Amino acid sequence: MNEEKDTAQREFLNIVLMLPLSGKHYQIGKSLLNSAQLAVDKKNNKKIVFTIIDTGDEEQLLSRLYSVLEDDIDIIIGPVFSDKVNQVREVTKNKDIPIVAFSNNSKIQDNRLYVFGLKLGDEIKELLTYSIKRNLKKYAVLVPRNEFGSRVEKEIKQFQSKNNLSTFIFTFYNPNSPDFYDVSKNVSNFEERKANLEKKIKQLEKENSEKAKEELKKLKKLDTYGELNFEALIIFAQNFQEVSNFSSILPYYDVDPKKVQYIGSSLWAKNLSLKEPGLDNGYFASLDIDNRRKFEDMYLEIFNSKPHSLAALSYDIVGLISNLHQDKNNFTIEKLHNSNGFIGINGWFKMTSNGNVSRQPKIYKIKNQKFSLLN
Repeated sequence: MNEEKDTAQREFLNIVLMLPLSGKHYQIGKSLLNSAQLAVDKKNNKKIVFTIIDTGDEEQLLSRLYSVLEDDIDIIIGPVFSDKVNQVREVTKNKDIPIVAFSNNSKIQDNRLYVFGLKLGDEIKELLTYSIKRNLKKYAVLVPRNEFGSRVEKEIKQFQSKNNLSTFIFTFYNPNSPDFYDVSKNVSNFEERKANLEKKIKQLEKENSEKAKEELKKLKKLDTYGELNFEALIIFAQNFQEVSNFSSILPYYDVDPKKVQYIGSSLWAKNLSLKEPGLDNGYFASLDIDNRRKFEDMYLEIFNSKPHSLAALSYDIVGLISNLHQDKNNFTIEKLHNSNGFIGINGWFKMTSNGNVSRQPKIYKIKNQKFSLLN
């Protein structure tokens, strides 16, 4: 970073907020903007100046960005989506301006671009570390056949290479029009296990013994024969509706959540999960749910609406920068690189000079329509 710019005491800190304030994602942008303003108001910091760019307006996005780059900007916060982040990075590549993006895609981070969302790698590492401690060794993994699914597969295989006691069987589904029934059958190897049942019944019928007759009575109540080849099922879907569909259909194909440990992503960290019988007893990784609820209550009281799930990220980063600038009016990007990290609404996080933002998500269990903290 430019030493002269970084060390000079400046009364006002100029922050560019790049948010989707129009288009289909406008509600996300509005929620993030409200949270940024709330963070400044809570600190009563009058020395933060926001310049707002609407990333939902494709025609004006770049021209507006080029225009504000002529001013003395200290930091860019946003955008939300990776494609927009890449656009901003390209335009600012010759500028000495740090960017804190709300993305969770670790592939785009570099020494001036921080990925501030909960990264997939952190979720998977925390989930599998906890699961292995519970002595779960055989996993089925259900993911879409797209870039997201490939990232999940890559992260799991990286973890597996360091913990080779575990086995993972991947099932990929069409992300555009998933056939939930067919995919569920494939996960459970249903057709083969059904054929095994029919074969076993025929075998017992030929024996014509009392023992065989007793076993036949039991088998004729079953749909399949033989154990599943996994102890736990990891579901990393694209949206919660897919999670709901899979959790409703999988039990019909003998993937019983009472016998198989269901494991999920932070996508499960919403009240809708509590109403899904198929997710009861399942666990997932998430940022701090209790703190988030307190934040949501505060936001609701002020704005009379619920915040988007990303809103607390905006509150945390703007609040942190605001605090750091209040200390002698000399915020520098190096101040974000505190070796001890920071505590925000979403829990502990640590930012480093290579753009990495480390987090330690918590593990929550769904039980009796409640979230219970496990770690």
